[in-house]
Amino acid sequence: MDIGKEFENLQYFFDSYYNQTFYDAKLEDKFLEFLNDEPKWVSKALKEEIKKLEQIYNNKDINTWAKIEELVHENSMRYFPYEDGKKFIEIANKFLENV
Repeated sequence: MDIGKEFENLQYFFDSYYNQTFYDAKLEDKFLEFLNDEPKWVSKALKEEIKKLEQIYNNKDINTWAKIEELVHENSMRYFPYEDGKKFIEIANKFLENV
């Protein structure tokens, strides 16, 4: 699995909307901003990646999750530990539900 290709939109979300410079940002607000700013196809692509991410989380695939965290951290400098996965996925699903 090429993590960079599989999760390029997730990385884009973190890099552009939820990076470390937004240290006090609410994730919900960043999803609203993302949905308002990005074309629908980008939102749909992120939704598909969130489905894959949820499967990885549910399978407790810690090794793959670590690679995703590394990818996310690469430019955004934001950590994305497995322990935060459930909450992130729930929020993402809530906002991307009707995309």
